[in-house]
This record gives sequence, C-alpha cells and structure tokens, in this order.
Amino acid sequence: MSKLLLYCTKANPTLYNVLGKFITTKYMGKDFKQDGLTHPELNGKIVAECDFEVNELSNNNNYHDYLLKNNSELWENDILTKSCLTYDELNNYLKGDGYAIYIKNLHIFDKPKELSEYEDEWEYPLEKAPQNMRRCYSTLYSNIEADMPIRTDSYILISIRPKWLCKILNGEKTIEVRKKVLKEMIN
Repeated sequence: MSKLLLYCTKANPTLYNVLGKFITTKYMGKDFKQDGLTHPELNGKIVAECDFEVNELSNNNNYHDYLLKNNSELWENDILTKSCLTYDELNNYLKGDGYAIYIKNLHIFDKPKELSEYEDEWEYPLEKAPQNMRRCYSTLYSNIEADMPIRTDSYILISIRPKWLCKILNGEKTIEVRKKVLKEMIN
C-alpha cells in the first residue's frame, strides 16, 4: 500500500513549526525568530507522511447533504468537522461529488525534506511539485545484483496549502477533500 507524502505549497501564508505547534503567518522571510529560536519556513517542503484511506463523497441533492458512498453513517456534520470546512466551502469546492482522504498514522518529519532530496531515490525525479498529487516510486536495490530490486515503495505526493496543512499537522483536520484522486487510491 502507498503512503502519502504531504507537501506544503509555496502559497501564502507561511507555515512554521514553533516548538511542536504549527502556525501560519504572513511573515515573508526564510526564518521566523521567536523566543531566541529560529524556525525555518516549511513552504516548498515535504513535511510529513501518513497512511490513508479514500472514500467517495456523494452529494445527495434531495437533502443537500454530503455522505460517503461506502459509509452512510458518516454524514455531512462529521465530514465538515473532520475536514475543517463549512458546508458552503465544501459545496463551492466540489460542486458535486468528490473524495474524502482519511489521514491516518501521521508522521511529521523532524527535518522537512526538499523535493531535490528524493532525486536519487525516485525512479522519476520531480522538478517541481504537482498541482494536486502525483505517484512516486522509490526502489532499493541489493548490493549483490544491482539489476534486481529488493523493494519498491510507492508514495503519493500531495500538495496542500499551508492553511490546511497547518490544521492537519496540529491534529485538527483528519479528512482532506479533493475533486479528483489517483485511480490506485480508490479501493
């Protein structure tokens, strides 16, 4: 099964990790200084990885409610609470059906990673982050026979705006809503 790599887009505001609490600010520098410590910005970096599960969201036009196609017990209020969206924000974004990506087993990196740090690991290196998401493969070769891979890891790099990634990293948001996902993500 693939893992998600969470990439913080370069959009405003700027995301920082301040002593384990994630904050966003309009400050536009490389470093944010507070309490005598320097906190590097996280925008433009891969900051975490997680397991995930995807369910289709369906808009029931009769009731103006969103529900999960495979889990009718999770209704609109749960989706709105776990995605940190209002009904209007969800409806204006999706304009119909979409997908709920459940974020599970979140692991925040001690040191955020640049895309370039993966150049040697990924089969198809990235020159820039994807607009939405992209499949990435990392292959580990044995020393004995360099032609025979002993493990291929599959990752999905997903770009998330700082405002929403901040909520994910702080544990407030556990569902990421998207109009489209990769086919391999759907069970």
